[in-house]
Amino acid sequence: MAFTAQELTARLPALGGEPMESLQIVAAAQAARQHYPHFDPGQPVLLVGLQDGALLDRLRQMLLMAYPPDHPATFIAAETQHGVALTDLTAARWQEAGAPACLLIAGLPTPACFAALQDVAAHLRAPEGCPWDRALTWAKLRASLLEETHELLSALDAKDADKVAEELGDLLLQIAMQTQIAAEAGRFRLPDVIREIVAKLVRRHPHVFGDAVVSGTDEVLANWEAIKAAERAANGERRSPLAGIPAGLPALAQADAYLDRMSRLRALSAADAPWRSLAELPAGAPVSPEIVGQALFGLVAWARARGIDAESALRAANSRYAVAVAEEFAGGS
Repeated sequence: MAFTAQELTARLPALGGEPMESLQIVAAAQAARQHYPHFDPGQPVLLVGLQDGALLDRLRQMLLMAYPPDHPATFIAAETQHGVALTDLTAARWQEAGAPACLLIAGLPTPACFAALQDVAAHLRAPEGCPWDRALTWAKLRASLLEETHELLSALDAKDADKVAEELGDLLLQIAMQTQIAAEAGRFRLPDVIREIVAKLVRRHPHVFGDAVVSGTDEVLANWEAIKAAERAANGERRSPLAGIPAGLPALAQADAYLDRMSRLRALSAADAPWRSLAELPAGAPVSPEIVGQALFGLVAWARARGIDAESALRAANSRYAVAVAEEFAGGS
């Protein structure tokens, strides 16, 4: 069943007061091939060309990546319309609805795409925007970028989903603001940022987006490093395999990153007891920073071989120590 543009125009205004001036019309078959909606979930969307229940099942999986399970939708058939929650978009409901031709998805009540955030950043930087935001530069944002990153790490360590969502938003604002500053200076714009990372991900995952076949994670990582090396060779670059790992990483995280990078190129071994070099020192013997550093590096490798992230483990230990000290001093006051 299909509708002409005139028939749709006549029917849609009666469907719950959706703002039809912002209606997005998308072919259902095209949307079903997406893993995340390419349209703006903050605005209503009309999926046209529904053909069978299997297509509806694929659409449900994709839509639930952006919408809550109870989000409202409306089947539109030739003579009827049926309200339904997204989680109930199944082949069985398709049969109950009488093989509808279209599916109207209500817009989310709040902004729901990155473009909305970029628009806010641009507004803040506009002449009529905020003087403080207009004064921001890349250099001035460095400290807050580090702060927001560490706040996100703390939320992840706490396994607090609501806090993680909040901190991810703060980090996204950093990306939007730095991109806006670059766009104003004519250096690059948001589509350039998106294009670069999409192209990189597609290029470095030939087993997903191409014909390559891999046997598991180890081969994926080995291929990743081989593709990176080929890219550098094509650009005439000769660099250490460890190039690109930030010098400003916390020391334990940096050691783990070095070991992770090298493990993709060759098999690594970890000492059974990396602390032995310290334990075997004679009493009163001088201890050099080199000895301590090597023991710590070995401990990172030892932890990594057992699936433990040394940086996170130490942060958790620090947190436990801080809580214990706070409780001790609170009890004595």
